[in-house]
Amino acid sequence: MRTLPLLLAVVLLIGGCASPQPTPTLTSTPPGGPEVRAVSMRLQWFPQWQFAGYLVAKLKGYYAQAGLDVTINPGGPDLVSLPLVSTGADTFGSTGADTVLIARDQGIDVVALATWFQASPVAFMVHADAGITGPQDFPGHSIGMFYGDNVETEYRALLAATGVERATLKEIPGDTSIAPFLAGRVDIWPVYATDQPNLARREGATVNLIVARDYGVQLMGDVLFTTAKFARENPATVKAFVAATLRGWEYAVAHHDETVDMILAYNPQLNRDQLVFEAAETLKLLRFGPGQRCLGFSDPQAWATEAALLQKLAILTQPADLTQAVHGQAISATYAARGVHCP
Repeated sequence: MRTLPLLLAVVLLIGGCASPQPTPTLTSTPPGGPEVRAVSMRLQWFPQWQFAGYLVAKLKGYYAQAGLDVTINPGGPDLVSLPLVSTGADTFGSTGADTVLIARDQGIDVVALATWFQASPVAFMVHADAGITGPQDFPGHSIGMFYGDNVETEYRALLAATGVERATLKEIPGDTSIAPFLAGRVDIWPVYATDQPNLARREGATVNLIVARDYGVQLMGDVLFTTAKFARENPATVKAFVAATLRGWEYAVAHHDETVDMILAYNPQLNRDQLVFEAAETLKLLRFGPGQRCLGFSDPQAWATEAALLQKLAILTQPADLTQAVHGQAISATYAARGVHCP
């Protein structure tokens, strides 16, 4: 729900809305160091615990120690990471694993560098007294829908897995605010389980979550990506950025309360209790499956499973070439240097 349709956004940016790369502020590069030192990272949303690894790496100086001068840019409805990175306005970005595969299917040559959320954060929120306990109860109800992004992917996969016809629901275009759901104008609201359910509860709502993976739908979530061209031409920069970001995530996982304080200082508009909730829920996604042993590891089988599902749903028009789409060398090399073999 934190992206826009890919090709439209790319066309708009190519038409002249992209901003230039940040001006380098570090002028000397040590032998074997990053080819490009001044880089930018585009988040999917505003700075919050969802992006703790990047924020900690910046605030603790891990990027600087790796020889990088990193600018972290917020995301939003008008600041979508995929088109901004693919057109060169930003160097790196955060997006859903499905977005990388869909973009490549559309001829946009981006590559995934690390898989932070081993499981999707998307869930479907319902009022506890609505009588909706699972997808079998969806027919005849209204649902908020965010078209052209990971929410629609998860929605379509959930319906397919449970045999529910899409035509039996009334789809209503979604909004960044959950107000339509709270007011009872929409029965089912797609959310990021890491934050929005707590927002609803803080407003006095009693809610339940319906999660697609409980019905056999296994999708991944947030990944780090860049363009294939940048990765090919700047392997040392990519390796340095990935390794420093991994340090940031590892610190955040080991010190999540301290990380809450760091992010709150970085973005004072946030609420502490909300960040504490988000941290606890995000940890579950980071540590899911292969993330229990190796944070950020891109599991070939998980990527193959997701690609096959997207093709089955006709979201992809052809089989994905995962050897080109997923560049896991940098994070695997970081673990190998520690003597850690990832699953």
